[in-house]
Amino acid sequence: MHQPPRRVGPALLLCALLAACSQPPAPLPDDESILPPGSPYANGAAYPWSDRLEEPVADPYAAGRDYPWQSPTAASTLEAQAVRSGLNELGDLPWTSATNGWGPVARNHSNGEQDVNDGRTLTIGGKTFAKGLGVHADSSVKYALNAQCSTFTASVGIDDEVGKRGRVTFQVLGDGRVLYTSPDVTGADSARAVFLNVIGVRELTLNVLKGTSTYYDHADWADARVMCQAPRPSGTVFMSDLAYTTATNNWGPVEIDASNGEQKQGDGRPLTIGQTAYTRGLGVHANSTITYDLGGVCQAFTAVVGIDDETQGRGSAAFTVYGDGRLLSSSGRVPAVLPGYEEAPVVVRADVTGVRELKLVVTDGGDGKSFDHADWADAKLYCNPGRMAGTTDASFGQQGHASVGGVDSVVEPDSAVVLLGADFSVKRVSAGGKVSGAGSVTVAGGSARALARQSNGTLVVVGEAKGAVVAVRYLPNLQPDPSFGTGGVKVIQYGEAVQVGETENSQTQPARSSANDVTVQPDGKIVLVGTLTQSVQPIPDHTDSTLDHLIARLNVDGTPDTTFGSSSKVTLKSPGYISSTCGELDDVMAAVALQPDGKIVAAGNSDCTGATDSLIVRLLPGGQLDQSFSTDGIAYPAPLGNYGDNIRALIVQPDGKVMIGGGTDRFQTSAFVSRLTPAGGPDGGVIFQIADEFYEQGTIYSLAGQADGKVVFGARSPNSQNLGRLNADLTLDTSFGIESSGYVTVTAPVTSVNIDPLGRIVGSGAADTVRVLP
Repeated sequence: MHQPPRRVGPALLLCALLAACSQPPAPLPDDESILPPGSPYANGAAYPWSDRLEEPVADPYAAGRDYPWQSPTAASTLEAQAVRSGLNELGDLPWTSATNGWGPVARNHSNGEQDVNDGRTLTIGGKTFAKGLGVHADSSVKYALNAQCSTFTASVGIDDEVGKRGRVTFQVLGDGRVLYTSPDVTGADSARAVFLNVIGVRELTLNVLKGTSTYYDHADWADARVMCQAPRPSGTVFMSDLAYTTATNNWGPVEIDASNGEQKQGDGRPLTIGQTAYTRGLGVHANSTITYDLGGVCQAFTAVVGIDDETQGRGSAAFTVYGDGRLLSSSGRVPAVLPGYEEAPVVVRADVTGVRELKLVVTDGGDGKSFDHADWADAKLYCNPGRMAGTTDASFGQQGHASVGGVDSVVEPDSAVVLLGADFSVKRVSAGGKVSGAGSVTVAGGSARALARQSNGTLVVVGEAKGAVVAVRYLPNLQPDPSFGTGGVKVIQYGEAVQVGETENSQTQPARSSANDVTVQPDGKIVLVGTLTQSVQPIPDHTDSTLDHLIARLNVDGTPDTTFGSSSKVTLKSPGYISSTCGELDDVMAAVALQPDGKIVAAGNSDCTGATDSLIVRLLPGGQLDQSFSTDGIAYPAPLGNYGDNIRALIVQPDGKVMIGGGTDRFQTSAFVSRLTPAGGPDGGVIFQIADEFYEQGTIYSLAGQADGKVVFGARSPNSQNLGRLNADLTLDTSFGIESSGYVTVTAPVTSVNIDPLGRIVGSGAADTVRVLP
């Protein structure tokens, strides 16, 4: 076709004369019907664009800013295959950063012009594509794969919207290493297939490089996809070595073995919490969720958590672990450590036995998300092919847990568990972990404390209501026993009213008593312990009311057993019952147990402003002090802590030794276990640092002996070390629990622990009951 002569403007003529133009004029299209005269498409003009590469600010580390990111989704068995196919279209995924030579990078369209959505259908060599990226040389688009994916595929070429013009090179990088470089591609070429192995690649970079110029270099990454697969973990594996199924993060991508840093992949620093550096882990920013497919093959998860030191003492976060949607462990609010300070690490542990989907969730600590650079440091899974001692019993409830609890519990011969509610109600949980029965009585204003089972299957509950001891008995069908008290309820006032003050000017202090623990003798008689009010004269002509130790016995029908002690009870005062600091000490019996020979062992405390004295008492069956025990029937064990030991649990071992447990140090910030010989002498003791002093309590609430001589304890610990096991020498049993720690992670305090007929360990607390394998 004849072409008319072209008109040359003065500027272009000058450029030609001086040979000073940086680019030649755009040539005419090969097919003028494709590109009408005056068509744009970057014919020599420039409109550079970038995304998420903001300049550094005075306060980095996401100070009030957002940069939300979502990972590719890896194939897994967690949902239907169509949902979790593992095929990810890059046109639908957020990049970590992007630059482009002409307007924005276009998602699932050609590059078009300057606006975001002004592109057309991706078309190369007459073939159209529904998905992909439309770019213009020079361009670079980066994605955080974090070693989740195995293959990258695409069809690349110059989009048909520029006709046969343009010349570019396509380049793919994995972690900065060139994986693929195309030959020169022009608008006359058809789509070129790209198939790459990206196993282990953390950052994928897609570059389009210009040829001799950037004229009309509209390039398409058509059908750009990554295929991702989440392998099942095995052995002991760091989370940073395990591909997740999906992840979201509030500031840039999740970082592997580094802190969250700023916007880019790989811009974090070494993980550091409280001046301690960790080589392995995950760096995230609240709010963040990372999901893994465990496939039910793991037993335990652990991590050290906290705000990374890079925030210079700013920010806070809460770390939570979920298994199949159920809460497994939570750190509570964890504030940043101030610069220069060292603090004990916060450890999160979770029993993940049978868990298929594990979620690691970080939320802000209630003060907003600024500076919430959170670390899952040293995070790892324990996935042993053999059974780990202390793993939850998957045949009980949901993965070893029944979402029902109480203040105390007993195990029945068929492995069912009966749980006591604080309102004196009872529930039976079957051996399979399902609630199979319930019963209740009305005790206005009452507070139940302890539960015991008689050999005939009846259940005895004790506690307090309106300042008096309350005892309730249930039949095996969980209905109140009409032969006991009134409608199954017996109320007894053991305390005495006291005229308090000077003799000529006194006031009446009402009687009070309560029961804290109970056991049942083989003959059906009931022994309870607690406290009661009695009078004391600290100085002549002055009377005060004080709480004293109470040990009492009831007949089978609930009436006081007048053959026991003095009128059905034994009362004791602490030997130093009057203190210059406290006045009269409050004496409380906390626990009771029976020996096979019928002797009664009880343990209690005397409290004085955070300091505690404890005592162990052994009585003959008739209630008299056993003179063969510590010379007079009462032992005063030397405290393990600086402020005395507060006893909460007691058992008598088969060899006659007496083991006690509770809390020690001021305000019971540490847990302890101590043991006495059958004669009442010291036989060792140990303190467990399961809590931070002055912050949280660490207390053992319950003890249970195994047939092999090992002892299991239920506890309260801020680190979720709420169920543990001791060897016969009182050392932690390192064959039990997570990281050979001697502990099983239970999210709530375990106030009662039992051994069932098959040797399995049953721990219960206020809202959960767990059964673990021995």
